[in-house]
Amino acid sequence: MTRKPQAQERRCEHDLEVLFEVGRVLTSSLDLATRLEKVLDLAMPLFDADRVSIMLPDVRGEYLTVIASRGLPDPAGQSRVRLGEGIAGRVAMRQEPLVLNDPPDEARSRGSAEGLNSSMAVPLLAEGRLVGVLNVATSKPVRYTPEDLRYLNFFAGQAAVAIDNSRLYNQLEAKQQVLERELAMASRIQRSIISSYVPNPQVHVAAKLMPASAVGGDFYSVIPLARDSRFCFYCSPEIQDQCGEFITTYCPNKFGLMIGDVANKGLPAALIMAVLTTSLYELGQANNSPRAVLGQANTIFNRFFFESQYGFATVFYAFFDGNDTSITYCKAGHDSPAVLRKDGQVQFLDAEGFPLGLKDDGEYEEKTIKLAEGDRLILYTDGVTGALNDKGQILGRTRFTELVRRGHGHSLDQFMETLADEIMLFGGDSPPTDDIALMIMELQEQFDLYMEIPSELGAVRQAVEAVLDIAAGACSPDKLQELHLCLEELVKNAVEHGNHNDPEKTVGIAARIEADRIIVKIKDEGPGFQPALYRDWRDHTLSDEAILSERGRGLIIVRHYCEELRFNREGNEATLMMKTR
Repeated sequence: MTRKPQAQERRCEHDLEVLFEVGRVLTSSLDLATRLEKVLDLAMPLFDADRVSIMLPDVRGEYLTVIASRGLPDPAGQSRVRLGEGIAGRVAMRQEPLVLNDPPDEARSRGSAEGLNSSMAVPLLAEGRLVGVLNVATSKPVRYTPEDLRYLNFFAGQAAVAIDNSRLYNQLEAKQQVLERELAMASRIQRSIISSYVPNPQVHVAAKLMPASAVGGDFYSVIPLARDSRFCFYCSPEIQDQCGEFITTYCPNKFGLMIGDVANKGLPAALIMAVLTTSLYELGQANNSPRAVLGQANTIFNRFFFESQYGFATVFYAFFDGNDTSITYCKAGHDSPAVLRKDGQVQFLDAEGFPLGLKDDGEYEEKTIKLAEGDRLILYTDGVTGALNDKGQILGRTRFTELVRRGHGHSLDQFMETLADEIMLFGGDSPPTDDIALMIMELQEQFDLYMEIPSELGAVRQAVEAVLDIAAGACSPDKLQELHLCLEELVKNAVEHGNHNDPEKTVGIAARIEADRIIVKIKDEGPGFQPALYRDWRDHTLSDEAILSERGRGLIIVRHYCEELRFNREGNEATLMMKTR
């Protein structure tokens, strides 16, 4: 039957109100599944339908599959038709609507449900492209009219645009997620390239990398030298004999260190940074002259990145010689590092030299300074001194010098954290405009023993016995036994929980005997843990997490016997102090 004029008029008023709301409702969410559900919920009452479905084409455009439905016996995703077959297939192929009143014959209704009285199917088109097919059907004694089809076409037009936008949004979101995963992997790779590991127990290094985006062009690294490298021949026989007492993989007296900044930021700069860092690392293995290292790096940069829009990089490169605690350095257009002396004075290491990639000859000037115990060398990139605040003011060298002086007297880890925080606070709410890299090297006391062991439980005894040998003449028998217990626990922790028994990683142990105490440092190459969980040892007010953990119970025992136990910021270096009597 057809609707009466009065009923049609009431329906028309109602449907116009519904259609007015269609655009608003369909654009309230970008999620495709949510939009499909809203299309169905709006279509059923609008067309007196008891069966509604939306079919979308597959990637090849060969089949239509029911993605969302109301009133169909089969769940979504299990019903499909080939294009050109059935009602929906014909509509999709011809991109023309179809109205069927009275029960259709079997050939025309193939792929549709039985028991229908009237049905309509319209193509969902967005800018002439087939997005899908919208099917509405009723078993009620209602005949769909051209007016119904006009409403459905209008409805389908808005629904098609909404669905198409959702699919595009989902595709963009999927691509964004892939990009974010790739950037996160690139960030991990980039951080694995740089290293702050120092093979010298007298030198302690803290470093921090803060890229403006997921990856950046700033870098730093320590370059350890092999024990049997040619640099050993520059040492006197006395030094070589003394060095032989240290059981290490790398030379404990000499190493290179560098910090740099590739022009611009982001992924292109990060790729150049990876190549440049690797090149500098290899060059540092063969040269103890920073001038020679930067000269060859400049040649490499010009060769590979001559046509790149990121055509230069600034670098500071230095060579540390522990025999006389000297730093020999060169600058390739990089910001001058600062030296915070033990007495609080600040000195900047200026030198001439062009950035890598600007000239065939960088004209690098080589200089040497001496460091004393307690001095700190502060390396940084121009994202530090070039930081801008909300007022457009630049941090600059003067403010940076004041921040450095303000940290005098703080521990190295505290100094690093405070300096980084002050730089970020200066910028306020303004997003960082450049990558930031910080590396701080402090010259500490000499140690009587330094050794590295592989991450094997069998090597723990070797390390413990080596420390006990130098402590035997200074410690009482009771203290020696307590020291034995503490060392077993800490070194075993470093092997098992720090390096996770990875044979490629080592544990470094350094020991020094003072007048009435022994100081031992144990450092692993693992990611560390959260020392804050164990900060209240003295009062034994540890959290349940700390007490119940295997590492926590062991550290409580160590803390009971020693005078002091502290960890570095990363949680991968423990310093044990114990009275000898």
